[in-house]
Amino acid sequence: MYRSESFENILTSKNFQLQDEEQQQAVAEAFNKVINGYFYDFKKDTVIFTNYSNFEIHELKGIWWTEGDTLIIGRLDKISTQKYFISKLDNKELHLQLIVPRQAEPSKSRWMYKKE
Repeated sequence: MYRSESFENILTSKNFQLQDEEQQQAVAEAFNKVINGYFYDFKKDTVIFTNYSNFEIHELKGIWWTEGDTLIIGRLDKISTQKYFISKLDNKELHLQLIVPRQAEPSKSRWMYKKE
């Protein structure tokens, strides 16, 4: 991932600015770890991807498919799927917006990836 609008919104929020320097640094370091460590590697119907939990990046494996403009990833380690609205897809970039279950619209913030 090279950019997360969600992280940018948090880092520029009034609430973040009210935190002490130590808390701001901890949040910024966590976001930096995520941005530098997140990836999706699509091969045929399989995807290797990362997730951030318990202060660490974890590599996971799943299957993927699309339905129209929606990317669906099913994790193989548990019965779980995650949906993303594909807001941009070309030979250089992929922009995704998380679709939160039970919400009608995708999140406003995008996660942006560049092809390597």
